[in-house]
Amino acid sequence: MKKYLLLVGFLFLYNDFLYNYGNVVLSSGKSESISLVFVGDIMGHSPQFHAAFNSVTKTYDYDACFHEIKPYIKKATFAVANLEAPIAGKPFNGFPNFSSPDELLDGLKKVGFNVLLTANNHILDRGKVGLERTIQQIEKRNLYHVGSYIDEKQRDNSYPLILESKGVRLALLNCTYGTNNIKAVKPNKINYIDTLEIIRDIKKADKSGVDLKIMTIHWGNENELHSNKIQESLAKFLVNHGINLIIGSHPHVIQNAEIQFDKNHKPVPVFYSLGNCISNQRGPNTNGGLMVKINISTVNKTITSASYLPMYVYKGALNGHFQFHLIPTISYFSNPKSYSLNRGDSISLEDFDSRTRKRLVDVKLIR
Repeated sequence: MKKYLLLVGFLFLYNDFLYNYGNVVLSSGKSESISLVFVGDIMGHSPQFHAAFNSVTKTYDYDACFHEIKPYIKKATFAVANLEAPIAGKPFNGFPNFSSPDELLDGLKKVGFNVLLTANNHILDRGKVGLERTIQQIEKRNLYHVGSYIDEKQRDNSYPLILESKGVRLALLNCTYGTNNIKAVKPNKINYIDTLEIIRDIKKADKSGVDLKIMTIHWGNENELHSNKIQESLAKFLVNHGINLIIGSHPHVIQNAEIQFDKNHKPVPVFYSLGNCISNQRGPNTNGGLMVKINISTVNKTITSASYLPMYVYKGALNGHFQFHLIPTISYFSNPKSYSLNRGDSISLEDFDSRTRKRLVDVKLIR
């Protein structure tokens, strides 16, 4: 008998991980599993690196930014973030030509992120030098990266990125709509949304014997709360060619999510945009983002659940430390007094959380 399930709000705690504003049971199976966590755009506006600067030590420290989400990230087998701030060296700069301190990578690694996406419209903000330095600094910290490469050889040897744990092999793909009209200088290589190239990459992944293929894609229009026809058409194309999960970025706001079905009638979760993970954008829909958790069975090698958690970006002092703090909304609601937010920030957080849940409440899965 087919079951009709909804992504619904305020249900229960999910595996000690996420407040189950959304929980999709995609298939039955035993409890043995691995998990992936995805977050949206890691931005590098100038107020962010100014807040991270320690005037005494003359160094940068981003640890406080991610402290509140560390328990969630550490539990994941793989934790993936869209790095939209090139690590291009001094002088550091915010919008429109980003370059953030190396310590941003240290902060991400300490909290548990181990995979960074680099195919986005800001990767070439500092040109060839910025792209290559970003990759070098990521590799120096033994983190995985996917989406842009120093040369074609590096891409051929490492793309799609193969992630393996407990016998489950995953192919992670990453591409972008563009790079702000800045062209890559040879031999640098960036993955753009090229359907013919994507098909070749999917076939390459299949030949490597992966169990699941995941597309992380930089697309859509900024500040639009709903996917557009181009995104939806591309999503169908990707699903029809064997992609098992789609995670989107770029709009800087959380967009809708849905379930599509592949040629074998298997469900494919599509999250069109996770919004900002951390940034200085303070609008009602840009002041936070989504954390998505995907569980994968190690028995039947399929996605068994998808759940999500809204995260609010609080610009202020916590524990005496002024910073940009990521606050999981569930943590705030469970103990508001521990955060000591003023009335304006409390209202802003609650409004962000409410907007997020309303946007995602109607996502259905038919099984």
